[in-house]
Amino acid sequence: MITLFDLRSKEDTSLYADIQACYSEPLNIVPLFDKTLQPCIGCWDCWLKTPGVCFMKDDMVSLYADYMQSRNVIILMDTAQGFINHRAKAFIDRSIVHYLPYIELIQGECHHVARYKTYPDLTFYFDSANLSDKEEQVIEDYLYRTAFHYKGKGFRLLPGKPYTVKPLAHRKPKNKSLQIQAFKTSDTLIIYNGSPRRANSNSGIILEALMRAAHGHVEIRDLKKKDLWETWQATFATDQKVMFFLPLYVHAMPSHVMAFIEGLKPSEGSLSFFIQSGFPESSQSYFLEAYFELLAQRLQRHYGGTAIKGGMEGLQMRPAPGQVNMVRPLVKAIQTVIEHGAFNEEELTRLATPVRFGLIMRVLFRLIGARLMNRFFWNMKLKKNNAYAMRFNRPHSSKTP
Repeated sequence: MITLFDLRSKEDTSLYADIQACYSEPLNIVPLFDKTLQPCIGCWDCWLKTPGVCFMKDDMVSLYADYMQSRNVIILMDTAQGFINHRAKAFIDRSIVHYLPYIELIQGECHHVARYKTYPDLTFYFDSANLSDKEEQVIEDYLYRTAFHYKGKGFRLLPGKPYTVKPLAHRKPKNKSLQIQAFKTSDTLIIYNGSPRRANSNSGIILEALMRAAHGHVEIRDLKKKDLWETWQATFATDQKVMFFLPLYVHAMPSHVMAFIEGLKPSEGSLSFFIQSGFPESSQSYFLEAYFELLAQRLQRHYGGTAIKGGMEGLQMRPAPGQVNMVRPLVKAIQTVIEHGAFNEEELTRLATPVRFGLIMRVLFRLIGARLMNRFFWNMKLKKNNAYAMRFNRPHSSKTP
């Protein structure tokens, strides 16, 4: 089966026939113009409480069976601010339900282990009319990366007479192509907390430590407070120093962060970013860093740099002194932005280590790390929730587990 999910906001069926001409079997077309796709909130229920099943009760959950029972999934998406829009990002984030919490190493990077025996290839369609060439390439690279992490091949549908299917291939991310610029106008740094978790987030722990150290020179705005978005989007025009602080979700920002970014307009000031992730290696965040550089340009702001810090998932498990030691260099790096409007590049390099696992680290991970991360960390939580026996469930497959 080939399933087409139309995530675009505007109802337009005119291109279905052109896409159908690319395939020899009938498409299973699922229009989603008026459907609700809630953002992933990082609750981990689909891993630790109801394995393979998302706890949300929106329209997204009804799509999972068609997704997993297809050999090819075609996704039609809108773009915004030079990237895929928040609906497309929500669809990608919520698809993490099809994978296990356990970790394996692939090409020196951490990937989630497969829950199912096979996965669909992913074919993407997006309109490039309002994109620069660099933005279009960054989106392609991100979508390839998504398909790769989701254990399928990636393709892009290109309009024409006829439509063509272009294989996506690995390319080095186009990050670190924009020079970091200092900006000293304001003494206050506005930080948008992009964590979707309702409580006990790593972002919250880090930002609380920053508040204690910054002595009134930082203002934290929590993007879970959607009722304040319109006000904050309006004040962006006069906020001189702004930072987005967020966890990495499937190689990019959580979808609600993208939804907020879509409402921003060009203005003067500086714009910096801080990406923290559970995966230890910083290379996982490079495709998002490449986009953030272009976003700063699109919004006509001085680029203050992008800090990348991996290995943060163990933060909450550490005793208080260990948390302080782990958070201290992050706070120090952000204090540099408060003072100068930009990160220090040497500090960014230290935070971003390791970029990937080297040979020795790969061996150690297979001998020790995988056992600790998989059997101890995740299995302990599964057993606590009485879900250990269900951990390999495949609820959206026509085949038995």
